[in-house]
Amino acid sequence: MTDSHETLRDKEFVSQLVEELEAGRDLALCSVLATKGSMPRPAGARMAVRAEGSPTGTIGGGHIEQMVQARAVSLLASDVASGELAWYTHARTGMACGGDALVGIMRLTPGHLGFLRELLATLEAGATSWLVDRWSGGSSRLMLAPRDALDPAEAALCSDVIFWSEESSTYVEPIGPDPIAYLFGGGHVGEALSPVLASVGFRVVIVDDRAEVAVPKRFPEAERVVLVDFRRLAASGVTVTPSDYAVVLTHGHAADVDVLEQVVPGHPVYVGCIGSRGKAAYARDALRERGLDPMLVDAIHLPIGEKILAVTPAEIAVSIAAEMIRCRAQRRPERPHSHSAAEGQVSRQS
Repeated sequence: MTDSHETLRDKEFVSQLVEELEAGRDLALCSVLATKGSMPRPAGARMAVRAEGSPTGTIGGGHIEQMVQARAVSLLASDVASGELAWYTHARTGMACGGDALVGIMRLTPGHLGFLRELLATLEAGATSWLVDRWSGGSSRLMLAPRDALDPAEAALCSDVIFWSEESSTYVEPIGPDPIAYLFGGGHVGEALSPVLASVGFRVVIVDDRAEVAVPKRFPEAERVVLVDFRRLAASGVTVTPSDYAVVLTHGHAADVDVLEQVVPGHPVYVGCIGSRGKAAYARDALRERGLDPMLVDAIHLPIGEKILAVTPAEIAVSIAAEMIRCRAQRRPERPHSHSAAEGQVSRQS
Protein backbone atom coordinates (compact mmCIF):
# COMPACT_ATOMS: atom_id res chain seq x y z
CA MET A 1 0.00 0.00 0.00
CA THR A 2 0.93 3.63 -0.39
CA ASP A 3 0.86 6.33 2.30
CA SER A 4 -2.75 6.51 3.50
CA HIS A 5 -2.74 10.28 4.17
CA GLU A 6 -5.72 11.95 2.43
CA THR A 7 -7.04 8.72 0.93
CA LEU A 8 -10.06 6.59 1.77
CA ARG A 9 -7.76 4.66 4.13
CA ASP A 10 -7.25 7.82 6.21
CA LYS A 11 -9.63 7.74 9.18
CA GLU A 12 -9.41 11.50 9.72
CA PHE A 13 -10.18 12.23 6.07
CA VAL A 14 -13.17 9.84 6.00
CA SER A 15 -14.43 11.29 9.29
CA GLN A 16 -14.41 14.76 7.74
CA LEU A 17 -16.51 13.49 4.83
CA VAL A 18 -19.01 11.99 7.27
CA GLU A 19 -19.25 15.23 9.27
CA GLU A 20 -19.97 17.30 6.16
CA LEU A 21 -22.64 14.94 4.87
CA GLU A 22 -24.27 14.62 8.30
CA ALA A 23 -24.57 18.42 8.27
CA GLY A 24 -26.48 18.15 4.99
CA ARG A 25 -23.73 19.51 2.76
CA ASP A 26 -23.00 17.69 -0.50
CA LEU A 27 -19.38 17.25 -1.53
CA ALA A 28 -17.56 16.48 -4.75
CA LEU A 29 -15.10 13.65 -4.15
CA CYS A 30 -12.18 13.90 -6.58
CA SER A 31 -10.14 10.72 -6.88
CA VAL A 32 -6.95 9.79 -8.73
CA LEU A 33 -7.81 6.34 -10.09
CA ALA A 34 -4.76 5.68 -12.26
CA THR A 35 -1.62 7.46 -13.40
CA LYS A 36 0.82 7.23 -16.25
CA GLY A 37 4.30 8.70 -16.04
CA SER A 38 5.30 11.14 -13.32
CA MET A 39 2.50 12.65 -11.25
CA PRO A 40 2.56 14.52 -7.91
CA ARG A 41 0.38 11.90 -6.19
CA PRO A 42 -0.36 8.27 -7.09
CA ALA A 43 -3.65 6.48 -7.56
CA GLY A 44 -5.70 6.56 -4.36
CA ALA A 45 -5.18 10.27 -3.64
CA ARG A 46 -8.43 12.06 -2.78
CA MET A 47 -9.72 15.61 -2.52
CA ALA A 48 -13.20 16.60 -1.32
CA VAL A 49 -14.51 19.94 -2.58
CA ARG A 50 -17.31 21.94 -0.94
CA ALA A 51 -19.87 23.96 -2.86
CA GLU A 52 -18.00 27.23 -2.31
CA GLY A 53 -14.79 25.65 -3.58
CA SER A 54 -12.81 24.99 -0.40
CA PRO A 55 -11.01 21.62 -0.50
CA THR A 56 -10.09 18.96 2.01
CA GLY A 57 -7.21 16.80 0.90
CA THR A 58 -5.17 17.11 -2.27
CA ILE A 59 -4.62 15.24 -5.51
CA GLY A 60 -1.18 16.81 -5.91
CA GLY A 61 -1.60 20.54 -6.39
CA GLY A 62 -0.65 22.49 -9.47
CA HIS A 63 -2.77 23.10 -12.55
CA ILE A 64 -4.38 19.67 -12.53
CA GLU A 65 -5.79 20.27 -9.05
CA GLN A 66 -7.05 23.72 -10.08
CA MET A 67 -8.80 22.26 -13.11
CA VAL A 68 -10.35 19.41 -11.13
CA GLN A 69 -11.43 21.77 -8.35
CA ALA A 70 -13.19 24.01 -10.87
CA ARG A 71 -14.98 21.01 -12.39
CA ALA A 72 -16.03 19.89 -8.91
CA VAL A 73 -17.55 23.28 -8.07
CA SER A 74 -19.39 23.25 -11.42
CA LEU A 75 -20.77 19.78 -10.67
CA LEU A 76 -22.06 20.84 -7.23
CA ALA A 77 -23.66 23.96 -8.71
CA SER A 78 -25.63 21.86 -11.20
CA ASP A 79 -28.59 19.58 -10.65
CA VAL A 80 -26.75 16.66 -12.23
CA ALA A 81 -26.41 13.64 -9.96
CA SER A 82 -23.67 11.88 -11.93
CA GLY A 83 -20.05 12.94 -12.10
CA GLU A 84 -17.11 12.89 -14.46
CA LEU A 85 -14.37 10.47 -15.38
CA ALA A 86 -11.53 11.90 -17.45
CA TRP A 87 -7.85 11.56 -18.26
CA TYR A 88 -6.03 14.78 -17.37
CA THR A 89 -3.08 14.45 -19.70
CA HIS A 90 0.05 16.60 -19.57
CA ALA A 91 -0.97 18.07 -22.92
CA ARG A 92 -4.23 19.21 -21.34
CA THR A 93 -2.90 20.38 -17.99
CA GLY A 94 0.47 21.80 -19.05
CA MET A 95 2.05 20.16 -15.99
CA ALA A 96 5.82 20.18 -16.23
CA CYS A 97 6.06 16.71 -14.69
CA GLY A 98 4.76 15.29 -17.97
CA GLY A 99 2.47 12.64 -16.53
CA ASP A 100 -1.22 11.81 -16.95
CA ALA A 101 -3.86 11.10 -14.33
CA LEU A 102 -7.28 9.50 -14.57
CA VAL A 103 -9.51 11.50 -12.22
CA GLY A 104 -13.03 10.63 -11.18
CA ILE A 105 -15.30 13.33 -9.74
CA MET A 106 -18.43 12.10 -8.02
CA ARG A 107 -21.14 13.85 -6.02
CA LEU A 108 -21.27 12.69 -2.40
CA THR A 109 -24.67 13.11 -0.77
CA PRO A 110 -26.14 11.97 2.57
CA GLY A 111 -27.11 8.82 0.70
CA HIS A 112 -23.43 7.80 0.81
CA LEU A 113 -23.30 7.94 4.63
CA GLY A 114 -23.97 4.21 4.97
CA PHE A 115 -20.96 3.36 2.84
CA LEU A 116 -18.70 5.89 4.57
CA ARG A 117 -19.72 4.74 8.06
CA GLU A 118 -19.03 1.14 7.08
CA LEU A 119 -15.66 2.21 5.71
CA LEU A 120 -14.84 4.13 8.88
CA ALA A 121 -15.81 1.15 11.05
CA THR A 122 -13.54 -1.09 8.97
CA LEU A 123 -10.63 1.31 9.40
CA GLU A 124 -11.20 1.74 13.13
CA ALA A 125 -11.34 -2.04 13.60
CA GLY A 126 -8.09 -2.52 11.69
CA ALA A 127 -9.90 -4.96 9.42
CA THR A 128 -9.05 -5.73 5.80
CA SER A 129 -11.43 -5.40 2.88
CA TRP A 130 -11.47 -4.07 -0.66
CA LEU A 131 -12.98 -0.88 -1.99
CA VAL A 132 -14.49 -1.40 -5.43
CA ASP A 133 -15.47 1.62 -7.51
CA ARG A 134 -17.36 0.80 -10.72
CA TRP A 135 -17.67 3.60 -13.26
CA SER A 136 -20.19 3.78 -16.08
CA GLY A 137 -20.73 6.87 -18.21
CA GLY A 138 -19.55 9.21 -15.48
CA SER A 139 -21.51 7.52 -12.70
CA SER A 140 -19.67 5.89 -9.83
CA ARG A 141 -20.86 3.05 -7.62
CA LEU A 142 -18.78 2.50 -4.48
CA MET A 143 -18.85 -0.66 -2.42
CA LEU A 144 -16.79 -2.26 0.30
CA ALA A 145 -16.53 -6.03 0.26
CA PRO A 146 -14.37 -8.96 1.29
CA ARG A 147 -12.71 -10.78 -1.59
CA ASP A 148 -15.19 -13.69 -1.52
CA ALA A 149 -18.14 -11.31 -2.03
CA LEU A 150 -16.81 -10.13 -5.40
CA ASP A 151 -17.27 -11.66 -8.80
CA PRO A 152 -14.28 -13.72 -10.04
CA ALA A 153 -12.93 -10.97 -12.32
CA GLU A 154 -12.90 -8.39 -9.53
CA ALA A 155 -11.59 -10.86 -6.95
CA ALA A 156 -8.65 -11.52 -9.25
CA LEU A 157 -7.73 -7.83 -9.01
CA CYS A 158 -7.61 -7.87 -5.20
CA SER A 159 -4.06 -7.65 -3.91
CA ASP A 160 -2.11 -5.34 -1.65
CA VAL A 161 -1.77 -2.74 -4.41
CA ILE A 162 -4.26 -0.43 -6.12
CA PHE A 163 -5.46 -1.45 -9.58
CA TRP A 164 -7.50 0.20 -12.32
CA SER A 165 -9.05 -2.01 -15.00
CA GLU A 166 -9.44 -0.02 -18.19
CA GLU A 167 -11.50 -2.79 -19.76
CA SER A 168 -14.21 -2.83 -17.07
CA SER A 169 -13.74 0.75 -15.76
CA THR A 170 -13.32 -0.71 -12.29
CA TYR A 171 -11.04 0.58 -9.55
CA VAL A 172 -9.97 -1.76 -6.73
CA GLU A 173 -8.14 -0.58 -3.61
CA PRO A 174 -7.12 -2.60 -0.56
CA ILE A 175 -8.61 -1.16 2.63
CA GLY A 176 -6.87 -1.92 5.87
CA PRO A 177 -4.10 -0.89 8.21
CA ASP A 178 -0.96 0.80 6.95
CA PRO A 179 2.06 -1.54 6.73
CA ILE A 180 3.99 -2.26 9.91
CA ALA A 181 7.61 -1.17 10.10
CA TYR A 182 9.39 -3.20 12.77
CA LEU A 183 12.42 -1.36 14.15
CA PHE A 184 14.66 -3.91 15.83
CA GLY A 185 16.64 -1.62 18.05
CA GLY A 186 15.49 1.54 19.79
CA GLY A 187 18.82 3.32 20.08
CA HIS A 188 19.67 6.72 18.64
CA VAL A 189 18.83 5.84 15.03
CA GLY A 190 15.65 3.97 15.96
CA GLU A 191 14.49 6.87 18.08
CA ALA A 192 15.08 9.29 15.20
CA LEU A 193 13.52 6.98 12.61
CA SER A 194 10.27 6.24 14.46
CA PRO A 195 8.59 9.66 13.98
CA VAL A 196 9.82 9.94 10.39
CA LEU A 197 8.23 6.63 9.37
CA ALA A 198 5.03 7.38 11.28
CA SER A 199 4.70 10.66 9.38
CA VAL A 200 4.81 8.92 5.97
CA GLY A 201 2.27 6.16 6.52
CA PHE A 202 4.02 3.35 8.41
CA ARG A 203 2.79 1.84 11.66
CA VAL A 204 5.91 1.66 13.78
CA VAL A 205 6.65 -1.15 16.22
CA ILE A 206 9.81 -0.79 18.34
CA VAL A 207 11.48 -4.05 19.35
CA ASP A 208 14.40 -4.10 21.79
CA ASP A 209 15.96 -6.42 24.37
CA ARG A 210 16.88 -3.67 26.83
CA ALA A 211 14.30 -2.76 29.45
CA GLU A 212 15.68 0.76 29.75
CA VAL A 213 15.23 1.29 25.99
CA ALA A 214 11.89 -0.45 25.38
CA VAL A 215 9.94 2.31 27.12
CA PRO A 216 6.76 3.47 25.32
CA LYS A 217 7.10 7.13 26.33
CA ARG A 218 10.39 7.32 24.41
CA PHE A 219 8.49 6.47 21.20
CA PRO A 220 5.17 8.37 21.28
CA GLU A 221 4.56 7.81 17.55
CA ALA A 222 5.02 4.03 17.77
CA GLU A 223 2.00 1.74 17.77
CA ARG A 224 3.76 -0.68 20.12
CA VAL A 225 7.00 -1.03 22.02
CA VAL A 226 8.00 -4.65 22.72
CA LEU A 227 10.67 -6.01 25.08
CA VAL A 228 12.05 -9.23 23.59
CA ASP A 229 14.82 -11.75 23.53
CA PHE A 230 16.38 -11.12 20.10
CA ARG A 231 17.11 -14.84 19.81
CA ARG A 232 13.45 -15.81 20.28
CA LEU A 233 11.25 -13.25 18.52
CA ALA A 234 8.23 -15.49 17.92
CA ALA A 235 8.14 -16.43 21.59
CA SER A 236 7.87 -12.71 22.36
CA GLY A 237 4.91 -12.29 20.02
CA VAL A 238 6.84 -10.70 17.14
CA THR A 239 6.21 -12.28 13.74
CA VAL A 240 7.12 -10.37 10.60
CA THR A 241 4.81 -11.09 7.64
CA PRO A 242 5.17 -10.61 3.86
CA SER A 243 3.35 -7.26 4.09
CA ASP A 244 5.68 -5.84 6.75
CA TYR A 245 8.97 -3.92 6.72
CA ALA A 246 11.93 -4.78 8.96
CA VAL A 247 14.74 -2.45 9.97
CA VAL A 248 17.54 -4.04 11.99
CA LEU A 249 19.40 -1.56 14.20
CA THR A 250 20.41 -3.60 17.24
CA HIS A 251 23.33 -2.89 19.54
CA GLY A 252 25.68 -5.52 18.09
CA HIS A 253 26.62 -7.70 15.12
CA ALA A 254 25.54 -10.94 16.81
CA ALA A 255 22.07 -9.63 17.64
CA ASP A 256 21.68 -8.27 14.09
CA VAL A 257 22.39 -11.71 12.65
CA ASP A 258 20.02 -13.38 15.14
CA VAL A 259 17.21 -11.04 14.11
CA LEU A 260 17.91 -11.35 10.39
CA GLU A 261 17.93 -15.14 10.63
CA GLN A 262 14.37 -15.07 11.97
CA VAL A 263 13.01 -12.19 9.88
CA VAL A 264 14.33 -12.88 6.36
CA PRO A 265 12.49 -16.24 5.86
CA GLY A 266 9.19 -14.39 6.40
CA HIS A 267 9.70 -12.59 3.07
CA PRO A 268 8.89 -9.08 4.31
CA VAL A 269 8.54 -6.32 1.74
CA TYR A 270 11.77 -4.74 2.95
CA VAL A 271 14.64 -5.87 5.15
CA GLY A 272 17.43 -3.44 5.96
CA CYS A 273 20.31 -3.67 8.40
CA ILE A 274 22.61 -0.92 9.56
CA GLY A 275 26.34 -1.37 9.24
CA SER A 276 29.48 -0.88 7.20
CA ARG A 277 30.49 -2.86 4.10
CA GLY A 278 32.73 -4.97 6.32
CA LYS A 279 29.80 -5.79 8.59
CA ALA A 280 27.69 -6.55 5.52
CA ALA A 281 30.12 -9.23 4.39
CA TYR A 282 30.27 -10.71 7.91
CA ALA A 283 26.48 -10.78 8.29
CA ARG A 284 25.85 -12.32 4.88
CA ASP A 285 28.46 -15.03 5.43
CA ALA A 286 26.96 -15.83 8.84
CA LEU A 287 23.43 -16.07 7.45
CA ARG A 288 24.50 -18.37 4.63
CA GLU A 289 26.30 -20.58 7.13
CA ARG A 290 23.03 -20.79 9.09
CA GLY A 291 21.30 -22.15 6.00
CA LEU A 292 19.39 -19.12 4.70
CA ASP A 293 18.60 -18.93 1.00
CA PRO A 294 21.50 -16.99 -0.60
CA MET A 295 19.07 -15.05 -2.83
CA LEU A 296 17.17 -13.79 0.22
CA VAL A 297 20.43 -12.92 1.97
CA ASP A 298 21.65 -10.94 -1.05
CA ALA A 299 18.35 -9.00 -1.13
CA ILE A 300 18.92 -7.48 2.33
CA HIS A 301 19.55 -3.75 2.18
CA LEU A 302 22.95 -3.86 3.86
CA PRO A 303 24.42 -1.28 4.25
CA ILE A 304 21.04 0.33 4.82
CA GLY A 305 19.68 3.59 3.45
CA GLU A 306 19.96 5.80 0.39
CA LYS A 307 23.48 7.01 -0.31
CA ILE A 308 23.21 10.62 0.87
CA LEU A 309 26.43 10.63 2.95
CA ALA A 310 24.38 10.55 6.15
CA VAL A 311 26.34 10.72 9.40
CA THR A 312 24.14 11.76 12.33
CA PRO A 313 21.27 9.58 13.63
CA ALA A 314 18.75 12.06 12.20
CA GLU A 315 20.42 12.00 8.77
CA ILE A 316 20.66 8.21 8.80
CA ALA A 317 16.96 8.05 9.71
CA VAL A 318 16.12 10.18 6.67
CA SER A 319 18.23 7.95 4.40
CA ILE A 320 16.53 4.79 5.70
CA ALA A 321 13.03 6.28 5.37
CA ALA A 322 13.84 7.36 1.81
CA GLU A 323 14.90 3.84 0.89
CA MET A 324 11.75 2.36 2.42
CA ILE A 325 9.53 4.87 0.62
CA ARG A 326 11.23 3.99 -2.67
CA CYS A 327 10.77 0.26 -1.99
CA ARG A 328 7.09 0.82 -1.18
CA ALA A 329 6.58 2.91 -4.32
CA GLN A 330 8.18 0.27 -6.52
CA ARG A 331 5.40 -2.15 -5.56
CA ARG A 332 2.85 -0.04 -7.42
CA PRO A 333 1.93 -1.81 -10.64
CA GLU A 334 3.21 -0.21 -13.82
CA ARG A 335 0.47 -1.01 -16.27
CA PRO A 336 -0.18 0.74 -19.60
CA HIS A 337 -3.47 2.60 -19.81
CA SER A 338 -5.16 2.94 -23.17
CA HIS A 339 -6.79 6.34 -23.23
CA SER A 340 -5.54 7.97 -26.42
CA ALA A 341 -8.97 7.88 -28.03
CA ALA A 342 -10.49 9.82 -25.15
CA GLU A 343 -7.41 11.85 -24.27
CA GLY A 344 -8.43 15.09 -22.62
CA GLN A 345 -12.11 14.19 -23.02
CA VAL A 346 -14.63 14.16 -20.21
CA SER A 347 -17.09 11.33 -19.77
CA ARG A 348 -20.29 12.68 -18.26
CA GLN A 349 -23.76 11.33 -17.84
CA SER A 350 -26.60 13.83 -17.59
